[in-house]
Amino acid sequence: MLEILNVIMRLFTWGFALYRWVRKQEKFMLFLSLALWIDVLAALAQGPILEELGVNPEVTALMPLMALLAVIQGVLLLVTSLAILERLESLRAQVLLTAIVAGGSAYVLITTIYSLSPSVLMAFPVSFVGLSLMTLSYVLIERSIGIKNIAVLFPLGAFLLGVINLTYPVTINTSLSSYFYGAGALFRTMMLIGMAKYALFQVTPPKTTVVNIPKGAFYVDNPRHLQAILQKMESAGNGVLITRSPPKGGTPTFPVFWVTNVSSSASSENVTIIPPTDMGILVDLVKRHLEMGHSIVVLDCFEYLALENGFERAFKFLLSLKDHVLNAGGTLIVATDPSTYLEKQWRLIEKELGRLEV
Repeated sequence: MLEILNVIMRLFTWGFALYRWVRKQEKFMLFLSLALWIDVLAALAQGPILEELGVNPEVTALMPLMALLAVIQGVLLLVTSLAILERLESLRAQVLLTAIVAGGSAYVLITTIYSLSPSVLMAFPVSFVGLSLMTLSYVLIERSIGIKNIAVLFPLGAFLLGVINLTYPVTINTSLSSYFYGAGALFRTMMLIGMAKYALFQVTPPKTTVVNIPKGAFYVDNPRHLQAILQKMESAGNGVLITRSPPKGGTPTFPVFWVTNVSSSASSENVTIIPPTDMGILVDLVKRHLEMGHSIVVLDCFEYLALENGFERAFKFLLSLKDHVLNAGGTLIVATDPSTYLEKQWRLIEKELGRLEV
């Protein structure tokens, strides 16, 4: 029965990933959904599962197929990580992928031709899948999902499953293998729950795309100007606010990212908590709202981001945020006090942002 549940969990995890890709059209989700489909096929190629389904194949005949599927899955998982990091087009990444595909397939061919033991045949493919799962887990947490979200169960489960895969060459012929199989089922449950949450994450489009604010990248140094901008955003239900102090007095009509290190803080409707060090995730979340039609991004905590991450990293985040907003034809407004910066730092900021009079 556990074997059938294993297949069902893999199938539903793939289904949620496919749904996310169809809905969001994210390149990395295409690769991840393909990797998870290969994972389903790999389960269906296992002798115990086929026996549960009433099929009794020659198990040794399936081993080369399972090894090859593992290599393909590992490559797709690695491609997913590179796509998230936006390094898939680099020569180094392409050389790495070419070497792995050539070496992995040659390994399976040679071990099959010489009729080496199943444990030797599967040693590299399964270990490679383990490393790829662990790499993807780190990248997803660092760049897309974060840790303060139920969706983090997917990368956590994948990481732990990757650890089990790495132990395969050592534990496959020991009494520990049955315990690891049960643990693997638990980790796949985590992956299913996390992927379901990740796939069903909704981004609400703005109420109206028309807001009387010029397009471009600006800064404001007057709190009254900031309040006037927020009032326009509230009336239009359009915009994204990144702040240390979420609006009070009711639910905002626009998405708010509350930047805080306080783990006990509670999210509410339209308010999402983001740790100050998760700037990559913050850019990705803002990008999703821009894609849905939001046209204004207000950054009201740049000084805090610079304090937590260092000015250089925070400034790189600001440039990335500016690029995404301008590419979407929107408006970036940074609410800040010039007197809080060194002269050299302010010159860099002023070079990128014009002063906005409201």
